[in-house]
Amino acid sequence: MLAEEKRVDRAAKRIVLASTVGSALALVGLGAAYVVYDSRLALAQAADSFSDIFTAAALLVSIHIAARPPDANHPFGHQRAEPIAALMAAVIAGVLAIEVLRDAIGALMVGAVPRLDLPLLGIFLVKVVFKLVIALLASARARRQPSPALRALQVDARNDVAVGLLAVGGFFGARYGWPSLDTWLAIPVALWVGWSGFDLARENIRLLMGEAPPEERQRSLRAVAAAVDGVRSAHDLRARFHGLELDVHVHVVVDPAITVREAHDIGERVETRLLAEDDVCHAIAHVDVDAPT
Repeated sequence: MLAEEKRVDRAAKRIVLASTVGSALALVGLGAAYVVYDSRLALAQAADSFSDIFTAAALLVSIHIAARPPDANHPFGHQRAEPIAALMAAVIAGVLAIEVLRDAIGALMVGAVPRLDLPLLGIFLVKVVFKLVIALLASARARRQPSPALRALQVDARNDVAVGLLAVGGFFGARYGWPSLDTWLAIPVALWVGWSGFDLARENIRLLMGEAPPEERQRSLRAVAAAVDGVRSAHDLRARFHGLELDVHVHVVVDPAITVREAHDIGERVETRLLAEDDVCHAIAHVDVDAPT
């Protein structure tokens, strides 16, 4: 995709912004619930909401930055903005997971009993409904215009729905016969937040380190180059992630009898064709000739 043709997806921005605002409101409510009811599960949910705020805010900024065209300081574009923001969010998630886990274990050791009331249940249910709406909106938009960012937001919101339902179960367990269940359930929530951070870090480090795309995608890119008029074959294709998009280098073989200008034009057509792919941000075609027979 030509960098100059990129546009910020306004619908995606609105969904991410809604997630940011909603998570901020959830953080306030859950934080207050922790203070009032001494609920470790509310604390774990608040930590997750804080992580969601940071993730959504960083994603919102990175969507803008990643859409900028190349400039003098960034000749290959700004595609790494989103993975950098996601990696920062992963670190925050890991720190929060450790803090929530430490607090829950401490509560179990001293035998702290949380105060519970219906407002706590209401907060949990509101968060579940809100995250379900975000997941559905992100999924619907991603089907219309594929976006790794929206896909990540959808998965995160879907997981939050599951964790929120776990919180509701913990509320009833603690209210009707097992007071420590609230604290016990805070532990898997903390572990889930930590695992999400680790998985997010692993995925985005791969993008930032310039890992090659799957072999199947490399074969398809090689076929795209080989199909350009005037190209006899394509070989030695090298592709790496530059943020969420690909930097592609490929050697194409042309007729040795053509002029240098004709060979140059073929190389440019190959580059243009590769750049037309949705996930390609930069392409270079190296022109080779058949050995004389």
